[in-house]
Amino acid sequence: MSYRIRLQLEAIDDIQSAYAWYERQRAGLGDEFVRELEICYDKLSEHPQHYTSINKYYRRIRVDRFPYVVVYEIEGSEVIINAVHHTSRKPRF
Repeated sequence: MSYRIRLQLEAIDDIQSAYAWYERQRAGLGDEFVRELEICYDKLSEHPQHYTSINKYYRRIRVDRFPYVVVYEIEGSEVIINAVHHTSRKPRF
């Protein structure tokens, strides 16, 4: 079974902020960040239960090459991305 990925507005804001920051560091680095996120989404689409449980509702998967985690929950056949969070900032979850 393949799960549908849905991004919450907070996650979209997180991604846009990170993308802009990485692009200011080096042209194209933001695109590399987004590609790593897409790899995470592919993994979550196939096996969302495989990754670390934070609590009763939320799980997380680490983004390769970047200090971020994708925080998500599973509802039926959907994986809902709630946040894309920098690992050295105060966690919201």
